[in-house]
Amino acid sequence: MTQDDLLALLGRGLRHLTSAAHPMLTADSDLHSSGIDSLQLLELVTWTEKELDIRLPDEKLYTVTDVRGLCELISAELASRA
Repeated sequence: MTQDDLLALLGRGLRHLTSAAHPMLTADSDLHSSGIDSLQLLELVTWTEKELDIRLPDEKLYTVTDVRGLCELISAELASRA
């Protein structure tokens, strides 16, 4: 799954979970300044885990501050399952 695929998936998840308008996600988007609060981020991660049938390690999620970091974490988890 490419980074563009993951960006599209995360954008779809964000639209699915919230009714609020959010700016277009890019790899460089800061998760918190994009208008995503901590509860929405948790919901987005949970939704993504279900969509991709993965489990992201909590200890690594604490270090993620931008969309690129989240995409890299998801990619690493997908690669470990291949």
